[in-house]
Amino acid sequence: MIKPPDREEIFVDVPYRCLLPKGLDGILVTGLGVSAHRDAMPVIRMQPDIQNQGYAAGVAAAMAAESGQSVREIDIKELQRYLVEKGNLPERVLTDVDSFPLSEEKIEEAVDRVASNYEGLEIILTQPEVAVPLLKKAYHEAQTQTHQIAYAHILGMLGDPAGVGSLVRAVQSRDWDKGWNFTGMGQFGASLSELDSLIVALGRTRDKKALEPILEKVEQIDAESAFSHCRAVAMALESLGETKAAEPLARLLAKPGIRGHAFTDINQARQGTPDNPVDNTTRNKSLRELILARALYRCGDYNGIGESILNQYANDLRAHYARHASAILKK
Repeated sequence: MIKPPDREEIFVDVPYRCLLPKGLDGILVTGLGVSAHRDAMPVIRMQPDIQNQGYAAGVAAAMAAESGQSVREIDIKELQRYLVEKGNLPERVLTDVDSFPLSEEKIEEAVDRVASNYEGLEIILTQPEVAVPLLKKAYHEAQTQTHQIAYAHILGMLGDPAGVGSLVRAVQSRDWDKGWNFTGMGQFGASLSELDSLIVALGRTRDKKALEPILEKVEQIDAESAFSHCRAVAMALESLGETKAAEPLARLLAKPGIRGHAFTDINQARQGTPDNPVDNTTRNKSLRELILARALYRCGDYNGIGESILNQYANDLRAHYARHASAILKK
């Protein structure tokens, strides 16, 4: 949500322990089953990755069976040497050591350069408890408005309100930019705009000063607005959880074209689904309505509108929508 991925190739190390489910013995997992953050998953789950993981898991299982050891006890270096010989791993892994936790000096270096195109952001996000005090200091000492906003942006995403003033000014001074509509498959790069990201960060500060600038943007949204704009204000407002946001969200949901996209019976689904098998408009409209209703419900609701929409989606024929709506209603 801060620095979208690009399409450049990247080499990623996957620790063997990612394949070992916590609390289970005698099992190795690959692909989407491995232990990884959702932001890391897209770069370790493609076909070549899964083939390499599967081969490594098979060799590890054979080693365990042959030696009579558990899969947690095998000789990792022996496994790595075999995979290096096969060409699955670079030779450097034989001398690599774990790099975490990172030193404070490493975090400081990243904080110094992160204001320039968010360079080194991934280092900061590995250990936010170390980075936040350094980011706050850098924010107060920033020499340019651009750098100040960058530090405020990261701090906001991490839930710190130190830069709320800069975020408020940035959101108020910008018009809606080019957003993103839901795309299934073929999606690369950003799924939100720069302003979307700033709004989400502003909401995550949980500072009361964030409310009015976000509500100003809510008033500018209608059925023609990009999904990412609707998602951004919804995420920001549910982070704030202010009851004052409920009525503006209800007004947005009442605008033409925003409501009425749940499929609760088969005839409705047939009529509402385009013949094009790769069409995204149906999901785009449904997701927009669902996430706005969720935000309304979490902000205290207004005349039961949020709960009513969530109940419709709890009976939606599409299981993912139904499960999500049901989970929100249970909390």
